Amino acid sequence: MVRALADLHVHSNHSDGIYSPEQLVKMATDLELGGIALTDHDTIGGNCELMTYCEESDLVCIPGVEISTEYRGYELHLLGYFVPKESSELEVRLTAFRDERNTRFPKMVRKLRDLGFAIPDSDVEEVLKTAASPGRPHLARILVEMGVVMSIDEAFTKYLAEGKPAYVKRDRPDITEGIRMLREVGAVPVLAHPLYYTGGILRSLLKDLKSSGLLGVEVVYNYERDSIPEEDTKQVQDAAKGLGFIETGGTDFHGDNTHSELGSMTVSIDVIGQLSKAAGQLRKH
Repeated sequence: MVRALADLHVHSNHSDGIYSPEQLVKMATDLELGGIALTDHDTIGGNCELMTYCEESDLVCIPGVEISTEYRGYELHLLGYFVPKESSELEVRLTAFRDERNTRFPKMVRKLRDLGFAIPDSDVEEVLKTAASPGRPHLARILVEMGVVMSIDEAFTKYLAEGKPAYVKRDRPDITEGIRMLREVGAVPVLAHPLYYTGGILRSLLKDLKSSGLLGVEVVYNYERDSIPEEDTKQVQDAAKGLGFIETGGTDFHGDNTHSELGSMTVSIDVIGQLSKAAGQLRKH
């Protein structure tokens, strides 16, 4: 059987996903996917587990990461593909990012408590103990379990999104620094969900990031708004035309109802070969 499709944007419980890398491998295999990429936020802790279980399956797996960065006052996310197993320099930087997350999380809890919500200490301690990269989705799930909101989306819309009462800004590296960090360890830097950028013309952004060393752009993505995914894909492809980017895509699967279901947004398995080749070229320099 030919497993022709790959989901190249997946999160595990090492960051803010629900399922373990082992479970993700099994789920992807059951869905008859050809490949997946683990792109946890600010941690590569799940990559070894991913690759171990991939060896026991027919899947092609990419060890990756997702880093939150800053571009002229706007937040942009970078996906890094084929992160090497031994990458002490990158791990030092990611540890600093996670430390910031661990500092930020209790601040958001305090803001919610100031709003009158009795967030249980046990829930907070559980997140800080089990998640390498605690974030807003963890708090959103707690609010749903408490009955404060009906959904994770509602938690963000009312309390946790930027500008809302429980939001706490965190320091992020400039995107050029993020691109450099990934390239230096031989990981392929790709701009995630580019249509979330609202700071100007997408074409100008992509040309600027190309000159900074960006190698790819996520073109297949479900933004879950009043638009058609196929039209969003075309919009990004048109903006990236002629720039030589590797075109990736995926679900941003977390295991809850905040993003698309695993395997529902995919690209050709051939994209993994393109990313692998680019990673190999980076490591020759």
